[in-house]
Amino acid sequence: MGVDVSEQRETPPAEPAKPPRKGREQPAEPALPAITEPPRGRVAALIAAQRAALRELDWRVVLLYGIASGILMSLAFLQGPSLSLIAGIVPVGTGLLLGRRVRQHYGLHGFVTGLLGGVTGAVALAALIFLTPLRTAMQGALGEQAANFTLLQIWAQLAGFTLFSLVAFCTFGTSMAGRTEERNRKVRDEVDNRGGQLQRPGSIREASDIRGLSLPQLGTYVKNLFTKQGFTFKDYRFIDKDKHLDMWFEHEGEPWHLRLSVADKVGVGTVESLLQDMKREGCRKGAVVVSTEFQPNVAKTARGRPLALIDGQTLFEIAEK
Repeated sequence: MGVDVSEQRETPPAEPAKPPRKGREQPAEPALPAITEPPRGRVAALIAAQRAALRELDWRVVLLYGIASGILMSLAFLQGPSLSLIAGIVPVGTGLLLGRRVRQHYGLHGFVTGLLGGVTGAVALAALIFLTPLRTAMQGALGEQAANFTLLQIWAQLAGFTLFSLVAFCTFGTSMAGRTEERNRKVRDEVDNRGGQLQRPGSIREASDIRGLSLPQLGTYVKNLFTKQGFTFKDYRFIDKDKHLDMWFEHEGEPWHLRLSVADKVGVGTVESLLQDMKREGCRKGAVVVSTEFQPNVAKTARGRPLALIDGQTLFEIAEK
C-alpha cells in the first residue's frame, strides 16, 4: 500500500475582526415603518372617523356662525312675546346658511356650530342677567312665574333652551341644506359637462312652429317624440359651440345616435361628421334631425348609409301620426 507523503496545507488562522476606524461611522440599518393597525370594532372605527372629520371641519366658518348665532339668541330673549318666532328663525337660519357654505360633514358642522353657539349664548346671557339691568326683560321672556325664580335659575333655563335649540336645529338645518346643495351642484356639473340644458318648447300647431324652436327646445321636442315612438332616451350633449345637439337613444336593443341642428340650411359636413362619430362609437344607426331643411346634395351623400334625414316638415308629420 502506498502512503501519501504529499504535504498537507495548513489552514491559516482566521484574522480577528478589525474595529471600525475612527471618523467613519457604519451606516445604520434603515428603520422599518411603523405599522398602523386599523381600528377594530364599530365603536373604534366611529371614533376614528369622527376624529378625521373634526380635522376637516371649516373652523373659520364654524366659529363665525357659532358666535353670531349665540349672540343673536341671547338678544332674542329681550323681545318678550316675539321670542318664539326669533328663537326659531336664528337656529334654523344658521343651519340653512351653514349648509350652503360647507362641502362635507354637514351634520358634524351643524352640531359643532350649535354647541359653540350654545356656549357663546350662555356666556352672553350671564353677562346680560348678572351685569346689566336687562334682567327684567329676561324674566319677562319666561312668563309670570319667572318672578319666583332666582337669577341663577333664570340663566340656567334660558341657557339650556339656547343650547338645545342651536344644537338640534343647526344640526338638522345644516344636514338638509348641505345635501340639497350637494344635489344641486351635481346637477350643475352635469349640465356643464353636457354644454347646456334642454328647455321646454312651446305649443306646436303646425310645421312652421318647429322652425322657431331653439336648439335646447328642439332637443326636448325630439326627445319626447322619439320616446313616444318606443325609443329609450340615454343622454345628450351640446357640441360645436351649441351649433349641434347630439342625443343618444336605444331602440330594440340597438343604439341610435342623433344629431340635431336649427341652422337654415344643413349641409354635407353635418352628415359626414356624424358618420365619423358613429364609426368611432361602433353605432350602426343614426339620424340627422333639423328644424328647417337640408341642402339638395345632402340626400345624395346619405344614400346607402345607415343614416336617416329628418327635416322640420317630416318631424311634424311624425308627431301628427
